[in-house]
Order: sequence, then structure tokens, then C-alpha cells
Amino acid sequence: MSLKISISAMLLATSAFAPVASAKDVKVAIIQSLTGSPAFIGRGIADGAVLAIEEINAKGLAGEGINLVYTLDDDAGDRGQALGLIGRRAADTSNVAIIGPTTGAIAPAAAAAVNDLSVVGFIQSNQKSVPLAGPWSFSFSQAAEVATTPIADYAAQTRGVKNCAVVSVIDNEAYVDMANIFLNRVKSHGVEGQFEGVKLSDIDFSAIAVKLTQGNFDCLFISTPAAVAANIVMQFKQAGLDPAVQIFGLNSLASPEFIRTGGGAVEGVTLMAEWTPGGFDDASRAFADAYKVKYGVDADNWAPQGYSTMLVFADALKRAGPDATREELRDALASVKDVPVVIGDGVFNYTADRTSVYGMGILTVKDGAFVRPDDLQ
Repeated sequence: MSLKISISAMLLATSAFAPVASAKDVKVAIIQSLTGSPAFIGRGIADGAVLAIEEINAKGLAGEGINLVYTLDDDAGDRGQALGLIGRRAADTSNVAIIGPTTGAIAPAAAAAVNDLSVVGFIQSNQKSVPLAGPWSFSFSQAAEVATTPIADYAAQTRGVKNCAVVSVIDNEAYVDMANIFLNRVKSHGVEGQFEGVKLSDIDFSAIAVKLTQGNFDCLFISTPAAVAANIVMQFKQAGLDPAVQIFGLNSLASPEFIRTGGGAVEGVTLMAEWTPGGFDDASRAFADAYKVKYGVDADNWAPQGYSTMLVFADALKRAGPDATREELRDALASVKDVPVVIGDGVFNYTADRTSVYGMGILTVKDGAFVRPDDLQ
């Protein structure tokens, strides 16, 4: 399913004797998971990106006379469908970039594809394989080490945990990487711990719940998608998990689906997140308000990432110019520096090896909502 939308109208001359000045259309292809299991991420990213494009055009953030237009495609979380869409959109030489796809499971193949096709791929993934695939593929999400270290430090140094059980899906590389980074980081602080694996298709966690609730763990870290994590928490508590055990998780839990699925059982779970609900400065609060007006709901963790992705892209496009080739845009994107965004610490940078850096927040579930923990106020 595709939708092509031109956001802003052509600029008109203010004088009857002046020539008509027309905006230059620059086209991008947004490919996200709008349906399928990753839709809770992809839909938010797409909505945030669309809102950003509207504001970029209205404010001229991509450069004077540049009008961003886009196509929006649903890959349904399917690798073959995503690669087919990338090939189709890259074949249109008026497309200067691919924004997506959504999931880490598709990211390595997508990175290889955009490099083969010589088109910029701005991919929502933290996998090292994305920039390593070649100069055309860029990760927007932070590397696992950058993203996961703050919550591991917080658990060990602020919360004072002593022994952590880490539960991760084992059939997704990104989740395994982040679980191991958390475990190794807390161990560097003198915390004991062990790794336990589950599968994405699992729904019965009673055996592992009984095993771990009988141990002496005071910390549980969950590295799974939101719904899986909620089920793990519920089944662990049903198995008699000590209420004193502190539960932590990835940014995948920063989704309404986690609270909707887990209900009261997930109260008190602490997780890392790119987005601070409601915003943390004037720009992020303005985004939160605009998103609520446009879509009628509060922004989740993913919409601000889509919005910020397009702000970074607009910065690169502005510096590359309206007539930039794909190669010139690629080089401009690689050199972004101190771009204001509405996630993390509010500033986006790439390192020399094109690792994205923008900071990470920490949230906890309180009264059915994501809020900053009291000890981080």
C-alpha cells in the first residue's frame, strides 16, 4: 500500500510584476511496518515523520525553496516485502533517500540493499551491521552500548541491585546484544547475574518464572518486545516473585502496549526510553502538543524518533542544497553535527564511524503512565 503526499503548496510571488517562484520538490520514501507485529513501532515512527515533514516545509527547515514530498509504504514487518519496496523506490531516481525500515530483523538486509542500489538508507536500527554495510546505510537508533549503558549504571549505582536475572529473546540479535551489554555492565559494578533465553513465539513462561523466583535475585532485566515483556512480568508475579525485586527493561517496553497488556502488574517497572512524555524542553513540548492536536493521542516512544529522524535529514538536505545528488546528500548526512531533536538529551550527532549519539532517558510505570522516577526528578 502506498501513499504519495505533497505537504506544502507552491510559493507564489507577492508582486504581480515578479516572476512566480516555485518550490523544488525533494522526494523521500518512508518504508515502515504499519501492520504486523512491529506496527507498534512503525506506525509511530511514520506518524512522527509525517508531522515533521509538514513543519519542515512550513518553516523552511530543509532550505529555502525546498518542498519535501514523500511516499509511505507498509512493509508489514516482512523482510521480502521490505526489500521489494526498497528496490522499487530506489529505482525512482527522484527519490533521494529511504526512511526505514522499522525492525532490527530486517535492518542488515536493508542496509545491504541500499548500498547495492546507491541510495541513502536511514534505518531505525541500532545494529552495527547497518553502517558497516557501506557508506549509504545509516542507523538512526543509538548503538546498543550507547543506549543500554545508562540504565545498567542506574540499576547498579542508584538502585543498588546486587544480583540480576536477565531474560531475553534469543531469536533476535538486537535483543540479545542489549541483554548482554546490560549484564556485562552491571557485572562491572560488582553485581552478580545470569542470562536466561526465551523465544519470540513463547507464551508460557511459567517454568522459567518458577526457576528464577526461587533464586536470590533482587533484579530482573527484560530484553523482549513489549507484549512479551508484559506477559513475563505477569507470569513471574503469579509464580510468587518477591515484590522487592526491581524490574528493568529495554526501550521496547516504552509502548502503550506494555501497559495495556500488563495492567497493574507492570506498575513500578523501570525502562530506558528515547522520549520523555510531555517533553523536556520548549521544542519537545511543542512537538508533544502538535502531535496531540494532529493525531488525537499522546506521543509514544516511537513517534518522536520518526520526527527527529526527519529533522536530522532536513539538516543534511539544507547543507547539501536543493539540487544535491544522492552522493552529496549521503556525505552531508554523514557530517551532521549538533542537530536539535526532541529525544534523548536533545542533540543528535554522528561519530566518525557513523554511530548515532543523542542520549537516553529512564522512565518508570506509575499509575498506568510512563514518568521519570522520583530519584531522577
